[in-house]
Amino acid sequence: MRNDGLFMTTHSLFKRWTTWVALLLIPLLPACFVSNWPLPAHQAALERGTVPSISLYIPAYLKDNRANSPYLYQPSPGFVVSRLIARIPAQEEVLGFRLVSQPSDRGTFCTLHLSLIEPSAASQLGSLLSLLTYFVIPTYNGSMTFAVTYDVFSDTHFIRQYRYQVQGKRLIWLLTPFALPFLPGQWNASIQPQTEIPDGLMQGLLSTLPQLKADGQRDGLFN
Repeated sequence: MRNDGLFMTTHSLFKRWTTWVALLLIPLLPACFVSNWPLPAHQAALERGTVPSISLYIPAYLKDNRANSPYLYQPSPGFVVSRLIARIPAQEEVLGFRLVSQPSDRGTFCTLHLSLIEPSAASQLGSLLSLLTYFVIPTYNGSMTFAVTYDVFSDTHFIRQYRYQVQGKRLIWLLTPFALPFLPGQWNASIQPQTEIPDGLMQGLLSTLPQLKADGQRDGLFN
């Protein structure tokens, strides 16, 4: 009976302690998820003023896809594409592309396809462990990757394909707010990492459009 009473007392104290700790750490939860999306090392060198804006067509199945990401704490391509569609019109002159609802039968146009590279098993396991321990166990992923594919058409005939990757890093940890000052680069916090799109990711994806135009000019496709 004494052992049972001691066990119950210890269990009750532990439960109270964990409850108070959880309550104290709740304000830190919104900053548990941070990501860093540096711009690609290559930068496009456009021949400004020599080529008009090129038509960019994004298929409906990508624009209307709002399915959640199959991977923990990573935004789905559908949410990312919807944000791209909102950003491109305001930067047409800089990016060198204009969105069109339907591709034309004449002239040059490009299509876009965006996919999320499957994270490694170790990364997925780390995310799950962090979740199960209420983010006490930190998890770091240095290879979050989106692949963007552009197909170039002329008079509806396929000409060439270009592929680029935008890679980022992610840290999940309850004590992330205290670690941020010591992390190099610019990190963005996310309250809902599967639906919130970091600005660094958007800038990285948008930078592939000028790069595509520069590569197309080099290959004689957009001249």
